[in-house]
Amino acid sequence: MCYSIYEKVSGSLMYTQFLEKRPSTNGIGLFTKMEIPANVPIFEATGPIRLLEDLPDEVNDIVIQVGPNTFLGPAGELGDYINHSCNPNCRIHVVGNRAIFYSMYVIPKDSELTYDYSTTSTDSLEEWSIQCNCGDYNCRQIISGHQYLSDSKKQEYIKKNMLPLYILYPNMFPRKFKGTK
Repeated sequence: MCYSIYEKVSGSLMYTQFLEKRPSTNGIGLFTKMEIPANVPIFEATGPIRLLEDLPDEVNDIVIQVGPNTFLGPAGELGDYINHSCNPNCRIHVVGNRAIFYSMYVIPKDSELTYDYSTTSTDSLEEWSIQCNCGDYNCRQIISGHQYLSDSKKQEYIKKNMLPLYILYPNMFPRKFKGTK
């Protein structure tokens, strides 16, 4: 059997020990300490599971949406520090209440890991939006739910397998709105 370096070193099939938090253009970011191959799991975001109806009206915490009404709250771990980019180098794979970040292509040593927050969000502009500071040539300026992505960007993300099932098939995963049962 052939093993890659990350299988031999970590035993966990992820690159957690090759990542570090450090200052970035967006506060604190998550950076690589070695080159990461394409299409490999890098780390799993963890945190308490929070339901939509339990989130405060103004969410200042870092949350990752993992279902139409389900979020991972902050854990003080790696997932709390991955920043947004309109041209990301990671995608998030959601399975149940788990969120695993994968490399989209070879990521050079000392690169900041990023993903597009819109790939997991179903929020409206009124519910949640942020001013983007990614500085990429194709920066969208305002980031919110998946529905605000251009049709061409949605198709690109579908082709790259970047969207969770609750985004791809919203009728199968209905979203409850705050204050409804």
